[in-house]
Amino acid sequence: MRRKDFLQEPVKHIKINGKLSVDQLIQQFSNAGSFGAGRLSTACDIYERMIRDRKCTVFLALAGAMVPAGMRSLITDLIREQLIDVIVSTGANMVHDAIEALGGHHYKGHWAVDDYLLYKYHIYRIYDIFVPEEDFTRLDYRLAEIYDEIASKCTGRTLSSKEFAWELGKRLDDPDSILRAAYETRVPIFLPAVRDSEFGFIHWLHASREKCQNPLTVDAFKDVPEIVEICKQSPKNGMIVIGGGVPRNTVQSAALASKKGMDYAVIITMDRPETGGLSGSTLAETVSWGKVKGGADKVMVFADAIIIFPIIVASVIERLGEEFRREPYLKREKIETAIGGV
Repeated sequence: MRRKDFLQEPVKHIKINGKLSVDQLIQQFSNAGSFGAGRLSTACDIYERMIRDRKCTVFLALAGAMVPAGMRSLITDLIREQLIDVIVSTGANMVHDAIEALGGHHYKGHWAVDDYLLYKYHIYRIYDIFVPEEDFTRLDYRLAEIYDEIASKCTGRTLSSKEFAWELGKRLDDPDSILRAAYETRVPIFLPAVRDSEFGFIHWLHASREKCQNPLTVDAFKDVPEIVEICKQSPKNGMIVIGGGVPRNTVQSAALASKKGMDYAVIITMDRPETGGLSGSTLAETVSWGKVKGGADKVMVFADAIIIFPIIVASVIERLGEEFRREPYLKREKIETAIGGV
């Protein structure tokens, strides 16, 4: 490259003229193109291209305390509006979805509170969010009943975590529930680390009771051919990763196993790459494995996902307009035929 090739596009300074919509502000960020603002505007562009690409299947990888912090309804709406096709989540996020579906709540708190006082009052803390113990107790009793119901229905069968998630959603009446919306629309929710959550510990109680002759059996290994098959059948695949960890690794490994590689990738994280952890690993590193294509449309945004992801969604929905209707390449029925339904 020549010197002048590096000096093609001047920074356009951000200008706020009266009221701006979310996407108008993102366009100002795009004009500047710098630092986190530039990355955020690029993330909006990439998500819009994923949605408009009729051959792309969109994966959402969900880690961290996103549901307790207020992202529940947003994710449910994305499911119902067909703006995401597959979810890979920690078990904990779906536990907290179920808590609210059963009438529980998450409360605004403070990180500097006396935690021993919370302990005495039977209140759990997630940074600056409070959850009353009785909401977990209600969940535990209801889950034990649900496990009995599922085990009775599925005698002799081992469920994948996707089938388990749909069976849970089938038994939750709250239309704002992520699990319920996924069941109704047949959007797969994979929970590869399902044991590492309240779901796993309630299973222990369910299965260890003397009267339990037919315990529920869930095998996350069954997820692997299911999610790989989805990647195989889709001409293009894109992922939005919130956080990282097991959900990110599951999506990326499915792209690798299917010999496809991701065509689009947006990662929102606050982790750093120097420790070697997956949540902070760069997309360039991911390319070395073949999990993301070298020529993929990709960006990492280093910021709080509770701030960034709603902004991305608001910006892209504004661009799409009220008349836009997305038809996923892999119809829900086709996914069920390929990987099995409940």
